[in-house]
Amino acid sequence: MTQSEREELERLVDEACSRLREHVDSVRIFVTRDSDDGQETAGLSRGRGNFYAQRGLVEEWLEGQREGERERIRRRVDEDDEGDDE
Repeated sequence: MTQSEREELERLVDEACSRLREHVDSVRIFVTRDSDDGQETAGLSRGRGNFYAQRGLVEEWLEGQREGERERIRRRVDEDDEGDDE
């Protein structure tokens, strides 16, 4: 990503944060973009409002993702165990 592309992306995300902030207490946006050769991913995060609320929501989302993965593993193990009974 060129410097001008990154600056444009930053401008767009900042604008989106500002517009959303008019309607909510806090906002945090994460965006990613693959490099032209597909070998790297660049990330950008911007937020407005209560930082601790943003952080708490991100942590809650991450834990939900982790628990979802643990649940999928538990289901796979249970299914494998049921197959052993036959």
